[in-house]
This record gives sequence, C-alpha cells and structure tokens, in this order.
Amino acid sequence: MLASAGLRPSDLDDCENWLPGEKILSVLDETAERAQRDDFGVLLGEFRSFASLGPVSLLLKHESTLRDVIDSIIVHRRLINELIHLRLDDDGEVCRLSWGLVPGLQSSEGVNLLATIAYRILVRSTAIAWQPECIHFRHRPPQHSAAFTRVFDCALEFDSEFDGMSFASKSLASTNAYADPELAAHARRLLSLIPDSGRPESVTDRVKGMVPLLIPTGQADAGNVARCLGISVRTLQRLLKSEGETFSGLVNACRRELSVRYLTRSNHSITDISELTGYSTPGAYSRWFVCEFGMSPGKWRTGNLPRESEYEFAARAVGF
Repeated sequence: MLASAGLRPSDLDDCENWLPGEKILSVLDETAERAQRDDFGVLLGEFRSFASLGPVSLLLKHESTLRDVIDSIIVHRRLINELIHLRLDDDGEVCRLSWGLVPGLQSSEGVNLLATIAYRILVRSTAIAWQPECIHFRHRPPQHSAAFTRVFDCALEFDSEFDGMSFASKSLASTNAYADPELAAHARRLLSLIPDSGRPESVTDRVKGMVPLLIPTGQADAGNVARCLGISVRTLQRLLKSEGETFSGLVNACRRELSVRYLTRSNHSITDISELTGYSTPGAYSRWFVCEFGMSPGKWRTGNLPRESEYEFAARAVGF
C-alpha cells in the first residue's frame, strides 16, 4: 500500500519527518476501501499520543484554559499539520470549532483521523474537566459505528453542515489542572525559534482555508474574509491578484469540492446541498452545477462514477 503511493515504510520511522499529504491521504482512503472499514481513520487516531504533536504539546499541556488551548492550536496549527484548517466561532452561548483539510485534499478517513486527534487532545490529553456536546461529521453515518461511539464520549451528528465540535461557550473558561504560566511562556519562546515548515502561508492559502468553513453559514463573502484577515476588501483583492487568483474563483473551486463531497459521501438532499454550498434556492444551485459539471446534481449523483477513489475524483474535479 505504501509502495503504491510512492512511500517507504522507513519514512514513517521518524515522527519529525514531513511526508506529502496527498500520498498519506490516498493511502488512508485506499486502505479503508480495501479493508471495507469506514472507521479506519478513527482506529488510527486512537493510537496517536499527545506527544506525537511535537513541540506544540509542551505549550498545550500548560495553557490555562480551554480557550487558551484552542487558540494555541489555531496559531500553531502549521507546526502540527500543514493539511488542516481550524476556526472557532462563539455567539456567547454556543461555540463551534470547525476543522477541515486544505482545499483539494478531500478524504473522509483523513477527516475521521483529524476529528479523533482533536478530541483526544482537547478532552483526553489535558486536565480540563469538560466534554463537547456533539462531534459533527459531514459524511453519512458509518457502517462500522462501534469505534466512533467508543472514542467519542458525547453525541455524534452525521450528515452535518460542518466537520467539528460544538459546546457551550462557558466551557471556554474551563481551567487546566496542569496549567503553569511560566512553563507555557517558556514553550512559546521555544516555538518562536522553530520556523514554520515549508513555504510561508500565502493569502491564497489563508483564503482557501477560511472559505470552506464560512460557506455553510452564508458568510463566505469578500468582506467577511477580509475582516478575518484584518485587511480591507481592496487589499484582499489586490493581494490575491498578485498571486494569480480571484476571490470569486476560490469560492467557486470550494463549491465544486464541497459538492463532490456531499454528493458522494453524504445522504443530504439536493436542497440541503444547495444551502450548504451557499445557494438560497435549489434552482440556482442546479443551474450553477450544470454549468460546472455538465449535468444536473441528481443525475451526477445517481450515475456510475469512474473507478477511482473519492480522493482522486475530488482532486481531479476541482483542478488540483
């Protein structure tokens, strides 16, 4: 399996070794498909230790509150894994921590693995007495559900509008029994000496990470994204242009990717999918879909897909 993806078993020996995300995700999904185990990512996640996060684990262990832990994960997420994006939304009553893979890398097992690791970090590996109210998955309910109910000691929602967890806002103030401000400050100083792996994150990368998390809530417009980045809409458009991109083009690519995922891996109706991809009516969504894919979403869903994995099809469909 590793060889078919161009990887060697020895590549996995060093936990500090960075491997191509596309290859890792293809191995995950292909293995799950051959084994007929749609809980494969959860089973793998059970064996990931807190220390496997690397140097960031030193900081997370000693942060004072749940909010501090989540904020530090978001700030340093590229030192944990360059393939993930995270966003915390808080309306004062309910919090929603959304996560996902970078655009172009769709993998149900990758999301299952990410959800398991996130849950174990925030609930099992810190000394914070709390539980999220629910873990959310965009994909349909798994055939193998025992691992999900064993690992996640809370409610589970499949065919959800987002991947992530929801919990009461007051939980953010929950304190960490391991908290040590001096050790946390020391860990931050050490992390500041470690350059972010890979190239610096471009504006395009940052927008690609935000748009999938904002589309289901109807907030994926240039104004909201610019505010999230702390810049004006004009500056956002100028920076994207300098990188050869447009905001509308990035949103359109994200809609294509989400459509492929919802139509192939969820039980959502076309009406639901139209809302989840930011359209107010199914008719508007269907017209867009026909322009992009050459057929109606219903016909596309019921037709026989080529013999290729979900990952390969999604990546090809969005042009990555």
